[in-house]
Amino acid sequence: MRGTLVITRKELRQLFSSPIAYVALAMFFVVNGFLFYALVGGYTLQVLQLQGTPPPDFNPTRIIFTPLYQDMTFVLMLLVPVLTMRLVSEEDRARTMELLVTSPVTNSAILLGKYLGVILLFGVLLVISAIMPLSLALIGRLDWGLLGATYIGLVLLGAAFLAIGLFASTLNENQIVSAAIGFALLLLFYVVGFAQQAAGTGGQQILTALSISAHFSNLASGIVDTTDAVYFLSLAGFFLFLGIVALESRKWR
Repeated sequence: MRGTLVITRKELRQLFSSPIAYVALAMFFVVNGFLFYALVGGYTLQVLQLQGTPPPDFNPTRIIFTPLYQDMTFVLMLLVPVLTMRLVSEEDRARTMELLVTSPVTNSAILLGKYLGVILLFGVLLVISAIMPLSLALIGRLDWGLLGATYIGLVLLGAAFLAIGLFASTLNENQIVSAAIGFALLLLFYVVGFAQQAAGTGGQQILTALSISAHFSNLASGIVDTTDAVYFLSLAGFFLFLGIVALESRKWR
């Protein structure tokens, strides 16, 4: 455990001293800020068109934040490979990975330390993103239950995405190649649900069960189901395991 925390502190220092992290975070907030501005404008226009008491199902949280956070899934698909591409690839390029692997710290501690470091950075991103709903809460009532379920979904989604990106970083010392592999894997899990219409009944169930977008849509709609939580945690655990295996395999090269 101590080795994991040492690696975590090292990763946090490197992440916050690297311009890549700040560029990625700036990209995230620029894109989501634009989407937020457009959705608030659309909501305002609908309110003006009603010219009276809005219907009971006219929920500003669902109209603004549900589509915003669902679109955030694709934004994170672009952001996460940028954040994770250097985690192991940079160590390979600088030839410091050999020192880590031969140190008293285990491969599991190395990978988990790097994972915890980038998870904490992702947590900072989510905390700052909460400014958007909080800014609207000052002038109107929001559905905090729905927002809470959505943020639980974002935490689980980020955990799975970052584990996939970290695994991709163990496969190649070239950061661009690692980012491309990570994006390809994330895209595969994202679009697999769209192929269910061309599959049979059994195939549809399998593809839906594997689809990231299907599981996150439930949480973004306010439905907190243990099935969705287990899916994201299993996905994160599986790719962390693959990352550890990839590091262990270096001993036999």
